Amino acid sequence: MPRQNSISPFDPYNPRRQFRREDLPAPLTYYPGEDVKLFGRGIWRSARCVFHCDHNPSLRVNVQTGAFKCMSCGAHGGDVLDFHRKRYGMGFVTAAKDLGAWTGAAQ
Repeated sequence: MPRQNSISPFDPYNPRRQFRREDLPAPLTYYPGEDVKLFGRGIWRSARCVFHCDHNPSLRVNVQTGAFKCMSCGAHGGDVLDFHRKRYGMGFVTAAKDLGAWTGAAQ
């Protein structure tokens, strides 16, 4: 039987919630700050993939959501947090803290 007093820090209804998605950096700010030069216009832009030796832009980045997908090596994710985790080999909490989207002490 689950403990009734335990509240997950990831629960959106938890008043002590520690992860704040709204505090993640905007994709148009984050990616250029990571030396990912975005090419093109529109919602999906191209860049050279940082996950493999890329000579032609094969990484596609959604500048509204931060989602990314490499058409060459297959690296993908749904937001800047996923990109940061994958690029630096970090766990969820460490990456969220690094990006300023984690408040309070880790449990």
